[in-house]
Amino acid sequence: MKRLIASDLHGSAHFCRQLLDLYRQEGAEQLVLLGDLAYSGSYDPRYEYDPAEVIRLLNPLAGEILWVEGNCDFGVSALGPRFAGHPGYLIDCWEGRTVFLTHGHRYGPQNPPPRGSAQILLFGHTHVPAWGWMEDLFCANPGSVSLPRGRSDHSCLLYEDGVFRWLTLEGEEFHWEAL
Repeated sequence: MKRLIASDLHGSAHFCRQLLDLYRQEGAEQLVLLGDLAYSGSYDPRYEYDPAEVIRLLNPLAGEILWVEGNCDFGVSALGPRFAGHPGYLIDCWEGRTVFLTHGHRYGPQNPPPRGSAQILLFGHTHVPAWGWMEDLFCANPGSVSLPRGRSDHSCLLYEDGVFRWLTLEGEEFHWEAL
């Protein structure tokens, strides 16, 4: 299954539309959202801060969305998402690999999940793309869709057949890792 993994939309309807365009363009079958969907965004008009619109844009894909709530997702349920949020973390199985999905404010490379609980740790929160191994745990951060930090681009992550590809929202690949 091809999965597009994103984090930290922070209420930007503009960048949410770009993410969804890339999702369709890549032919992904699941949209994995690692938290901070709607709140604590920028009020710059170019950013188009509109948390209700972000949820409205995502709702048609409800059956394809896997969402782990972030530290800025308190109250998102009032906006009417048709997809469930998983507080804290979620453990899933992808192609025989155990994946620990979290936002990153509780678990991350500095505070990893319990040893042996997963082979892959996916997290957001820092707004900076990252990848690397911690012994037998592969850690990956897609960066931020809307508010990148550390001179990074607006970015996300594509996963298929054991390969992670970091992409800008324009679809340009800037790194890949095969497991």
